[in-house]
Amino acid sequence: MRTVLRTEPSGCKFFKLDDFLAKEEVFHIARVFITTRYDISYHSHDYAELFWVENGEGTHHINGNKVVVKANDMVLIRPEDQHTFSSNGKNLTIVNIAFPKETLDYFHDRYFASSDQYFWSKSPLPYQIKLSDNLVKRFSSRAEEAMRFKRSYMQMDSLLLFIFRNIRDLETQRDYLSAPSWLISAIKAYNNTEHFRHGITSFVSLCERNADYVNRVVKTVFGQTLTEFVNDIRIKYAADELILTSIPIKLIAYACGFESIAYFYRQFNQRYGQTPSDYRKLNQKIV
Repeated sequence: MRTVLRTEPSGCKFFKLDDFLAKEEVFHIARVFITTRYDISYHSHDYAELFWVENGEGTHHINGNKVVVKANDMVLIRPEDQHTFSSNGKNLTIVNIAFPKETLDYFHDRYFASSDQYFWSKSPLPYQIKLSDNLVKRFSSRAEEAMRFKRSYMQMDSLLLFIFRNIRDLETQRDYLSAPSWLISAIKAYNNTEHFRHGITSFVSLCERNADYVNRVVKTVFGQTLTEFVNDIRIKYAADELILTSIPIKLIAYACGFESIAYFYRQFNQRYGQTPSDYRKLNQKIV
């Protein structure tokens, strides 16, 4: 849980990305050691940035609030955010990446068109997530690699996509980590055609709880009804079979517990935006 206190900033400077870039560079990256109070001026900027904490503990002064940041915290700073850092003598070490705000438009259009998270959140505080020790090491290793090469668009896009992909994976894992152990065990055990044939009944049986309770927990953890959740598991399995095998679609549907081919087609189209036959043709086509 983040510790947030309200504080009033005393003046705010405006930073430009060009002031931090050498000739032909398009993004800035640095390891920053913050050892005293307000090492960096309270500022806004014409760029987006992100940082993660490698070591220590400090305070992120952000939009008139104080947020305690510790090792493994990552924060995505929007261009309009106003912030600075202080360490209170606890030697805060962060890796900071700053890049053009136009990159946000490009990434949003290409990868996050329907997203209101990350850099596109309207929350008073920017997006923040706790990373694992291993992920911090991987991010820092990639950052060090980027520091050694020309800071080009290719290096920037590669690094940012690596970070985004791992954040998305971490969020998916976090959903599962928030699930009770009995539900995680049921999900792992359920993913085979023997259980699929008995639909929701088999999944509930694996949970060893009553159906109403299982439905409530699935809704809380994954934001889906029990029917939607079980169908997603079965449709994903069917999609893999369509790609990896030549088994007739009708047999795949039956194996996944769908007695109605029409219902299977509707569920598949809802999940993948195309029919099972079109999906198979597309994914087995030689190009």
